Order: sequence, then structure tokens, then C-alpha cells
Amino acid sequence: LLLNQKELNMKSKFILFPAIISLIIHQLSFSQSWIYTELASPVTTSLNSVCMIGPGSYDPQQVWICGDGGVVLRSTSSGINWFIVSMPIPVNIDLNTISSKARDTVLTAGNIGNITYVYRTTNSGINWVLVFQQSGGKINSIWMRNNVSGFMAGNPVGGRWSLWKTANGGVSWDSTGLYLPQASGETGFRNSLAVMNNTVIFGTNNSRIYRSTNLGLNWTFM
Repeated sequence: LLLNQKELNMKSKFILFPAIISLIIHQLSFSQSWIYTELASPVTTSLNSVCMIGPGSYDPQQVWICGDGGVVLRSTSSGINWFIVSMPIPVNIDLNTISSKARDTVLTAGNIGNITYVYRTTNSGINWVLVFQQSGGKINSIWMRNNVSGFMAGNPVGGRWSLWKTANGGVSWDSTGLYLPQASGETGFRNSLAVMNNTVIFGTNNSRIYRSTNLGLNWTFM
């Protein structure tokens, strides 16, 4: 049986297409084996947040992780090796979030029961100082924009979202003008916050995404 040129071309395409798909899948599988590596942790507790400073920063190899039991881990090898630097943060505090934008200065927040705490170090975790405390809330996320300016968001307290700004590297926090009422008993999630320039975005369990384009003074939602 003779096939015309058009039929031959179509037949070639049907043969070649599965081969291309197989090649793509093989390449993806091969590349992923190089990207993901399981590393040993010096602790067995749950780890809840990671902060990697990244290329172009003051220390591109420095990474921070926080977790339950007051644990803070630090790596100076891009995550290959880790050591504990959380003393004297209480071991009964579950840390939710961690953030850093300045050499040796890190902020982390967590809870003991319904009281939330924020700790700050200026010597890479050798010492920690309590810089914020609030009853009835839970700070879910801290985002330092640079070494002096930052924003943090927590679950609502008294019907109002717990929103705070710092202008001194996290030494003190102010909620003036950051009013956002709670809707339908909603709460937030750990690390569900992003800040870029003057835009702040965070998500909730109420299927809402809140957005501000002036660092929290006004809000819209979707």
C-alpha cells in the first residue's frame, strides 16, 4: 500500500511526538534530582519558617529557620550545614516566622498559648531580646523590607487585624493608622505575607487576599 507525502508526514509526527514527550519527562526528572537534596537537621521538632537572604545581599550563604520548641537554626553554607542559635528563647514557645535583612540582625515571632512574642538578635543569635508582646493574638509573618523598615501581620485581636510597622530595624513596633477590621472570624496563616516597595499582601482562612498599596494605611480585598 503506497502512502502519499502528506500521510507520511502525519505518520512521522505521530511517531515523533511521544518521543519528544518522553525526552521532556526524562529531562525534568533528571534535573529535579540535581535541585532537591535532603539535608540532616540538628533537631527533631517541626520547622515552620525559613529566611534565605540570597544573592547580592550582605551574606548570600546565610539562611535562617525557626520552629516549635523555641528553635532557631542558622546556616552559613547556603543550608548545607546547620547549628542551633536560639538561646535564650523559651523552649515552650512555637516560633511561626523569621526574617532578616541586616548583617547579624534577625527577628522571629511565636506563641506560648494565646500570647505572641517577637524576639530580636543583633549578633547572629548569640543573644535574643524580647521586642514585642501581645495577648490574644498570633504574629504569623514578619517581612523586613530593608535593615530598618519592616512589616508584620498577625491574627485579629478585638475584631481588628494585628498589623504593625517598624522604622528602626524591629526595636519597636507601631500600629498607628493600620486599621483593618476582621470579617467573619477570619484568621491568617504562617508566612502568608509579602511586601514589595509600598505594596503589602496577605492571605486568610476566609478565602480572602488583602492588599494595600500604601504600607497598610488602606486595604482592598479579593
